[in-house]
Amino acid sequence: MMLLRRVGWTSLLAWACIGLALESAHGLKLASYLDDALTRELCTLAHAHGVGLALVAIVIGELGLPRLSEDARRPVARATAFGTIAIPLAFALSAIGHPEGDPGIAIWIVPVGAFALIGALAAIAVSVWRRRDE
Repeated sequence: MMLLRRVGWTSLLAWACIGLALESAHGLKLASYLDDALTRELCTLAHAHGVGLALVAIVIGELGLPRLSEDARRPVARATAFGTIAIPLAFALSAIGHPEGDPGIAIWIVPVGAFALIGALAAIAVSVWRRRDE
């Protein structure tokens, strides 16, 4: 649970600050940001996924992990932390030096992180349906 608290709150802080930087770039009319639609879109996706997945990590750490057996908690926490970090970071990295009209190669990290996160969510969902004590 501590891993997801740390990852969740740190990610929330980092991606909120990045969101502020993106808004500042937009407000200051920075040509390097505004002139490239794909860079803007990828940065927006990174920010949105970063904030959203940080909240998901916090919720899983507080509410999801306690529902799992002791031996399932660590792999689920690690998969959630990996997905929380990998997905938005892949969007952000794919905006750097991308070829014309296509995201950078780092975009291929997104599905890997998504599968890790979906696996963690599936483990929690199965656990919730199996428990009958509440």
